[in-house]
Amino acid sequence: MELPHLPRRMPDPARAHGAWVYLAVSILAGALTAIGQGFLPALLAGIGYAGVFLTASAAALGRGRWQKRFAVGVVLALLPPGLALALGADPAFLAYAPIAAFPAGASGWFAIKKGFQSPPALALAVTALVLAAPSAACAGGTSHRLGWILLALLAPFFVWRTWRLGALMKSEKGWTKERLRRIGLTEAGLAIAWTALALGVIHLIG
Repeated sequence: MELPHLPRRMPDPARAHGAWVYLAVSILAGALTAIGQGFLPALLAGIGYAGVFLTASAAALGRGRWQKRFAVGVVLALLPPGLALALGADPAFLAYAPIAAFPAGASGWFAIKKGFQSPPALALAVTALVLAAPSAACAGGTSHRLGWILLALLAPFFVWRTWRLGALMKSEKGWTKERLRRIGLTEAGLAIAWTALALGVIHLIG
């Protein structure tokens, strides 16, 4: 079995710390939206998105190196959502996976045609990750309306921060590991702070 490998200029998505930050806070945001209803099923459903992300990113690895990541991704994509369903998750959360496939696929197309750092590729990739939030919220019993509002609050902010950081890295030279680490921590802090604010809004209107 062979995976369709991405072009060599394509970096490994799973090594992008920002992607993991946005995915993690989106999963937590969806689960926290469901507090008092079904936090654990929501969290498990969200973890399934991490599995899908790992599975899809295996295509960026060299031949003979993708199998382990692909296998781990498949397990995470199937087992936690299965447990969520067993714990009473709303099965409608499964519908968000094919929805996320559209921006994810479009992001891959733009990445191949215009480069991984092109604005449409970044925007669509981030949107696909943030769809973990309404999916997890739905699994926990939150209404679809609140889930989509959560997506509308998170995705534009995360896209903006991704664009800004990409433009900064293109415009400046002499990046060091220490400076990258500081910027990464700053961006993670901003993502967490904005997510906390979005959750406050959700709980106010919910």
